[in-house]
Amino acid sequence: MPVLSPELLININLSHVRQLAQMEISPPTDAPKEAPPPYDLETTIGWINANKSAIVAAQDSQCSSTSPNTPNWDAAFFALVESAAMYLRKPDEMALAITAARKGDLERAISHLEAAQEDIDSVATALDCTFVQLCDFSTIGPEGSIFQSGAFCGLFISKCTEKPFMGVAFMGSNSYRDAVTDVSWRPIEPLLPEVAWGSPVHQGFYEDLFGKFLPSQVAQASREFQVPFDVLADQLSSVYSNGARLHFTGHSLGAAFCTLTYGEFLRRQSDKNFARYNFGDMYALGSPRVCLPPFADEVDFRTQPGTGRYLFRIVNHDDPIPTVPPLFGIQIEQYPFLHVGGAWELTVDGPRKMQDEPPRVSPQPILEAVGNVVANHRE
Repeated sequence: MPVLSPELLININLSHVRQLAQMEISPPTDAPKEAPPPYDLETTIGWINANKSAIVAAQDSQCSSTSPNTPNWDAAFFALVESAAMYLRKPDEMALAITAARKGDLERAISHLEAAQEDIDSVATALDCTFVQLCDFSTIGPEGSIFQSGAFCGLFISKCTEKPFMGVAFMGSNSYRDAVTDVSWRPIEPLLPEVAWGSPVHQGFYEDLFGKFLPSQVAQASREFQVPFDVLADQLSSVYSNGARLHFTGHSLGAAFCTLTYGEFLRRQSDKNFARYNFGDMYALGSPRVCLPPFADEVDFRTQPGTGRYLFRIVNHDDPIPTVPPLFGIQIEQYPFLHVGGAWELTVDGPRKMQDEPPRVSPQPILEAVGNVVANHRE
């Protein structure tokens, strides 16, 4: 698709800093600490350089697979790189961008915003893409849950004009706020009753994607709230064109957001605001469970062979995160969370198709799970 015009990119950045101007944040030295990214920029670029043929093949396929039973592993690798890049944003620069935006210095705020995303931009350039932020609520929590954090989501826009595609990517768990989101797993009924087809949903995941965010004291006084999914959808609409093929990806918490977003796009595909999209695959990496029935059945029904859009839920061998929630095997009957289909396990002998749930895979014992998070989830 055509490269985004400088004017559009400027307008996108301006909309972001205006959103930042509404956010409350401590001084940069006291800003919420984020964990180091699982992989640094040099390593991520190294993956791309070592697998150039896979990148070219993924681009040629528009990051799509031809069947739910035959994953396009080149596209899955491309999605993995997109997901890894989302961890590379610089939190100190983001804090400075928020501070400048709140002071009304939009030019300086844009400069810090660009600095915060420069490593993501470097990965996007290596993928022959342009990166655009879609929503960022990572420094604040939804109404009633101040210790959680909302979704950070971006878009990788291919520069190819003959076979255009875009990748919607979410950042995974990377701070103590994200950890609070992860452990707030008790199922709740969606406050927006049609979301997830009304299925009971993981409280933290739902609130951080569909909850009401009041970014500033001014907004709290006027009750002017924002919903991350709505901000994401509006921003995507502003840059989408040329029938670009959409795929969705994320790792860990990002995979949970990705799954809920993919489900919502499926549910609303006949709405005029969503019908315009050339809707493709989902590549969820190391995702926890997100919903109780009927969410998984509804998603699986809409991604059957012949639909042209397929689920690929990729699980590293012995990764404990896809086995939760709930946290303990004895809770499975009380809290019957159910994964969507399309699961593939990565083993030393190569990828293996996993059986769809049910039956559900029981959570690992706590001590075993702690070790496997380090060995098989973040790595």
